[in-house]
Amino acid sequence: MVLSKGEPPPWLATGIVLSVQSAVAVLGFLNLLASRRPSAGHICLFLAAFVAVLLLQGIHCAPRAGLFRARHGRRTLALQALLTYAPLFALGLTWAGMPGFLAGSALLILEPPLSIAAFAAAAALTGTCTLLAGQQPLGVAIGVLSCGVNGLMVYGVTRIASWSAEVRRARDEVARLAVEGERLRVARDLHDLLGYSLSAITLKGELVARLVDKDPERARTELREVLDISRQALADVRCVAHGYRQLSLTAELDSATRILSTAGITVEVHDERLPLREETGTVLATVVREGVTNILRHSAAQNCRITVSRTAGTLALDMAGDGIPVDTGERMARRSGGGLDNLARRLEGIGGTFRACAGEDGWFRLFAECPADAAGQPRDVSGSSPSPWRSGRRPADSVR
Repeated sequence: MVLSKGEPPPWLATGIVLSVQSAVAVLGFLNLLASRRPSAGHICLFLAAFVAVLLLQGIHCAPRAGLFRARHGRRTLALQALLTYAPLFALGLTWAGMPGFLAGSALLILEPPLSIAAFAAAAALTGTCTLLAGQQPLGVAIGVLSCGVNGLMVYGVTRIASWSAEVRRARDEVARLAVEGERLRVARDLHDLLGYSLSAITLKGELVARLVDKDPERARTELREVLDISRQALADVRCVAHGYRQLSLTAELDSATRILSTAGITVEVHDERLPLREETGTVLATVVREGVTNILRHSAAQNCRITVSRTAGTLALDMAGDGIPVDTGERMARRSGGGLDNLARRLEGIGGTFRACAGEDGWFRLFAECPADAAGQPRDVSGSSPSPWRSGRRPADSVR
């Protein structure tokens, strides 16, 4: 636990309680010396009882003794009661300041209403003892009030310190969760962004290697696209570092069409050009990126279909590709901790759901649903195409 500047340490409250108790004991000891000539036995009894009570009070107040108190608190409280009231018969009023600390310990150890009853019993017993010692009603009232005030002081100081420690622990936990959340965000964004970009760069690099001798002009064109993808990857990494990135679903659909077509995959996209908020468009664009990455890495796909639609107030993105063996698709759908889990968390963050499943026919499907945006929200549109249908065909010189 890290303390802020100027913040008191956890043990300070216990130190205050024990210091007050020691001061009260010193006053009682001085009264013992001033009232009569005490015998060595009385002095030894006073000192021994004080050390024992001080030790028990420390156990009842110390922050680090919580587990011990939970197991043995009632036993130690009974022992403190015995050591508080038994010396009164021998030491008289010189020991009368100790019951208040017992009353505070009762409030700390016992649960209501038993703790309140024990507190009242300690005050009443203190008044009875002072009355038997020959005090007038005013002296009895002073003894009872002293017991109550000391008990409340012990309880208040200890509880405030305990609550302060809990606040510090909660603050440290919030800070830890914030750091952990930021780490997960960076890991998730790097996976979603760079996985797609690196797969595309690898694919186009292999194509350039094949075309450099056969079709230099086409190789130069593909190489320029590799440079564009690498620049975009660099920009994405910078966005991750700054904690914010915005993706366009339409732009990602266009990019997916180009990348998959380069890989020799027939792509069919149906995009209704729906109005999307920035956050919704970014999440759905991330689904498209992860889907393209999975197709390039894990399948021998020949066809891919992507559909964006709205039904009954729900926005849906359905992406499916063939060429994935059934066992491979099932493993991908069950795998935890990877890109599919990232997508599920992203959809949950905007109130949506995500599913991944493998069909017996070798098609692997990603399906994302989220609440449809309200009318009038800005459209997530970049690039233009007069038709919502776009398709890419396998180039003659494409590579797998």
